Amino acid sequence: MNLHHRLLAFSDRVNGLVEQLLLVIGVAFSLILFAQVLARYLGHSLSWSEEIGRYLLVATTFLGATVAYKRADFIGLAGFGARFGRLVERIIVRALQLLTLACFGFITWFGVGYTLKAWDQTSSAVQMPMSLPIAVLPLSGAIFLLHVLVDLTRPVVPAA
Repeated sequence: MNLHHRLLAFSDRVNGLVEQLLLVIGVAFSLILFAQVLARYLGHSLSWSEEIGRYLLVATTFLGATVAYKRADFIGLAGFGARFGRLVERIIVRALQLLTLACFGFITWFGVGYTLKAWDQTSSAVQMPMSLPIAVLPLSGAIFLLHVLVDLTRPVVPAA
């Protein structure tokens, strides 16, 4: 089994876990918001619900973006390079993949540093370390890196 197939299998496994985690986060988010509405209706308020809801929303955004990338559901300029021929199109795609790899490499690198800096800070309502919600940045960046590496190692299919 070559490198591409190994990376692809690992990428598929990670993506499946992220999709399951997104389902759990979505259910938790819904239950927390429902509990908050119910509590306010009864004359009380859950002081922690907005803070946890915000962290879950950020996690959903970043982790959901990795799933969207894996499924190729982002808006793109399909066919732009095809106007100039197959070779130019491959060069443009490879350049964009390398730029994407660099971008997510920076996000991962700086996300790890930011997570470590926030280790001693705590959130206001639930008093948990702020490094926990911030850790979604380097985690999603690393998942993006994996998916981009799968794209970079994909064999080139010759034109018909």
